[in-house]
Amino acid sequence: MMSRLLPWRKNNLAPLLTLGFAAALLAACSSTAVTDMIPSAAGGLPENAPARPATAPEYPAVNAMPQRRDALPLTEDEVKRTQSELSTLRQQQEQQAAAPKPAAAPAKKNVASKMAKKPKGAKPPAELTAKDPAK
Repeated sequence: MMSRLLPWRKNNLAPLLTLGFAAALLAACSSTAVTDMIPSAAGGLPENAPARPATAPEYPAVNAMPQRRDALPLTEDEVKRTQSELSTLRQQQEQQAAAPKPAAAPAKKNVASKMAKKPKGAKPPAELTAKDPAK
């Protein structure tokens, strides 16, 4: 009787240990104290990350009214002046876009780029293959 139960226990022990190990890993990953201690080279926080606040931020109540702003809304004169400035800027940009741009000078191609573009079977230029008359 004992020999029949021994293999059954070994077969069920491996999945239970695996499940327990996975649960321990998940629990360890969820705590911020552990993740803050992991070096940045191992996948932790980068070195220039700001420190966590000591206390959690307080959130306002759901029905709380926001505080009044110090800045007042623009007056009619300020709105008209701002609109005229924006329209002037828009017209200047349209004029700059419509103005013809000077043509850029064509870039000179050097001999090395010409040599690199030639097919494999092409012969080199005659001036490179000519015999030196001084010899």
